[in-house]
Amino acid sequence: MDGSVSNRWVREKGFTLLELICVLVLLGIVAVLSTRMFSNVIRGYTLARNSDAAVQKAQNAMQRLTIDFTYLDTSLSSGTSSAITYNTTLNNAVQVMVFQSGNQIVYKYGGTNYVLTDGVKASTLAFNYYTTYNSGALASFNSTVNTPNLIGFSYTMVGDDASQSLSQTYSTRVKVNKVGY
Repeated sequence: MDGSVSNRWVREKGFTLLELICVLVLLGIVAVLSTRMFSNVIRGYTLARNSDAAVQKAQNAMQRLTIDFTYLDTSLSSGTSSAITYNTTLNNAVQVMVFQSGNQIVYKYGGTNYVLTDGVKASTLAFNYYTTYNSGALASFNSTVNTPNLIGFSYTMVGDDASQSLSQTYSTRVKVNKVGY
């Protein structure tokens, strides 16, 4: 009798069907949770990358306009609330126009359009013109009627994917012809 009991234990090595099913269910739960976690990590990385790219584009555009307006000769310029036209200081024969087209800020140099930045919220590029720092903004200017000493501009960046609901408004005022030439 002792021999038959020990033989039975030897023959019953392995896992039961119930144990295998429990292990498979646990592995499935772990797989679902790890997939969701991995998906969230990827989404967070993409969001951060797009946000960083939008900030970098906005800063580059702002720097370009700030430099141009710092050297701007207002006697050869005019502007509205949504666009500005001026002659470059390096070559007064070349006219520059800055305006928004769709989701882009366009820098039109001598008749050729260049994209200054993209990812801009529609109809958010705005120019304001000031005679003094404390004065109210002029709606527009023409060098023969009035001449601003400060130009303010602003725009809202939404990045490449507007569905992410990330937006940041950038604005500044620049002293016109601060450096002189």
